[in-house]
Amino acid sequence: MKSIAITQHNSALSITPADDYILKVLLRFRYLAARQVCALRYSAGSLTRVQAILKRLTDSGYLQRIWLPRRTPRGSAPSVYTLARKGLNYLRAQGIDVPARYHPSEQRERTYLFLAHTLAVNDVLIAAELFCRREPRYALAASVPEHLLKRSPARVEDEAGRPITVIPDGWIDLRVDGAYQICLVLELDRGTEEQKAWRRKVRGLLAYANGPYQEAFQTRSLTIAVVTTDGPRRLLDLLRWTERELTAVREQERGDLFIFTEIVPEAIFPHVLFTSPIWYRPFASDEIALVDLQ
Repeated sequence: MKSIAITQHNSALSITPADDYILKVLLRFRYLAARQVCALRYSAGSLTRVQAILKRLTDSGYLQRIWLPRRTPRGSAPSVYTLARKGLNYLRAQGIDVPARYHPSEQRERTYLFLAHTLAVNDVLIAAELFCRREPRYALAASVPEHLLKRSPARVEDEAGRPITVIPDGWIDLRVDGAYQICLVLELDRGTEEQKAWRRKVRGLLAYANGPYQEAFQTRSLTIAVVTTDGPRRLLDLLRWTERELTAVREQERGDLFIFTEIVPEAIFPHVLFTSPIWYRPFASDEIALVDLQ
């Protein structure tokens, strides 16, 4: 396990509206990099300003800064921010519901793989939010990160009666023209699962789509959006493994339930992710867009 260092200090601080926003958005997403905070509220050229705000909140004990291992021998170590005890107390004093099981001390135990996965999921959720801000026909009715979905895991059984626990990495509810609904169950892949584990996940998702999903979210709208950060070869592997599993359980007609794409998390363009034909379906050769602006 790679080591992760955490910086936390304490001093007096007067909370500004910008500070308040950052504390609230970190409660929602749990972990964010400075670039993600910048994307949510500021222009692309404001990263230095955002970094200064985050440093001030960390130095004052409202945030914790988690240093991730470097990807290369050169350059600065990347970092992630999460709430510290003082930040949680501030939010509680505002009357905001803070989960009782949110323990800042536990953040020291998070691994690099866990945090990299969470940040990549958050990149997709943030892209959905930015897309809806810029497209007036679309509204983001809900965006649920994994840490909230973990509170209510779905227990399902595959076709052989074997139990499977299903916890999506995220859920997105888009509304078009205030009426039409597009709901996405997000599965974020970082190339760490072997074929057997992935095919088991597909079986679980098929069972999840047979009732437990509809009960959990009170909607029949469902597309399982699989996003990999491990490149085009991994994308092809996931497609082929999914096709094999759908064929093995004689559910080929449900291939349209799944769509697949590959991304570089730090370089997502929301409009491209949602409107460009960069998505693939099992048993189909054509590329499709996630949504159609027409």
